[in-house]
Amino acid sequence: MISNNTQVISPFWTQSFDSKKENVDKVKKVLKTVWKFSKLFIYAFLLLMGLWGCFQTMFDPTVKTNTTIGSAMEFGFSFGTTGDYRYDLAGGNNEYYAFTSTNWNIDDYGPFFGLFVYPGAMLMLYIMYPLKDAWGGLNALLALFILLFIIRVITFLISIRSTLQSERMSEIQGKLAEINAKYKDVKKDMATRQKKQLETNELYKKYNIKPFAMFEQIFITMPIFLIVYRVVTILRPIKVISLFTIWNLSLSPLNEIFSNLSDGGWKFIFFLIILIPVQILSQKLPQMLAKRRNFNAKTSSDKGDKSAKRMRTMQIVIIVVMVFIVVQSPASVGLYWFMSALFTIMQSIIIHKYLMKKKKRGISLEDKLKQLGIK
Repeated sequence: MISNNTQVISPFWTQSFDSKKENVDKVKKVLKTVWKFSKLFIYAFLLLMGLWGCFQTMFDPTVKTNTTIGSAMEFGFSFGTTGDYRYDLAGGNNEYYAFTSTNWNIDDYGPFFGLFVYPGAMLMLYIMYPLKDAWGGLNALLALFILLFIIRVITFLISIRSTLQSERMSEIQGKLAEINAKYKDVKKDMATRQKKQLETNELYKKYNIKPFAMFEQIFITMPIFLIVYRVVTILRPIKVISLFTIWNLSLSPLNEIFSNLSDGGWKFIFFLIILIPVQILSQKLPQMLAKRRNFNAKTSSDKGDKSAKRMRTMQIVIIVVMVFIVVQSPASVGLYWFMSALFTIMQSIIIHKYLMKKKKRGISLEDKLKQLGIK
């Protein structure tokens, strides 16, 4: 007969399995924490660099740009390297010149230019120079395409994570509307508001929704815009390119239209007619495709309608601000904006087709994220 005080010891194989499982869980927990803080650090760093670049561009005279060749900050080969004035920075007495050799480093121009602008400028310069005699600035188009392609590949997972989070939000709109309707008559009761918030958080947890994940792309998009903006405005060869022999990439569309309308400025009207609708489509298309994927989703709630209206208003404001920045900047910035919009449209279509294919197979969004390793 076994005494009540006798300690029952589990078999060694059970102990080993449980111990391994516990260790794996601990490692996963540690890695998850490390990844969480790493992302916070990366986003904070990118935001800091974006702000640094923005304020440096506005207030530091040594990084100012000028569309006139041989003035302000320029990026190209050192004088005498190629013998081509489009690529060689003449002289060296101008304190605003930026060279590809010893004169370009973090100490001289700060981390934003040294760590981010310099690599992009180098990449485009070394793509453009072998094709320097290409017709109509096709070498600039190719260089900018490759730069944007690399950037989009690096940021693709962030983009798809943001898209899939938005997808999840669309799928639970009906449930959110039910919660809002349940508590719509109680606005000042703190306890009831807390209960409503608890139910909402539980719903987010059930569907693995992280509301702030949808805004991650903003922390990436704005610094990238500033980086490429600086790259295309300081490259010496871009100052002399006339795209398709029609549009001088160093000139501002807005200034040309108002100042030189009869003397060639009218050509930039067509430049903007092509550019602006494509950008607006790139902003609207993801929403249009999301509605097509989730046409059965219920969104009827006052709070949901107000939230959607605020988002549409914010989107319109962002588009107007970006249009203003682009039309008064050199046309090279508009070219980047146009090509970036094409990448966004293509990316939206690819993601849409992928999600529709998965839906037809009956695979849930939760499974999609797990397959991609995105949670």
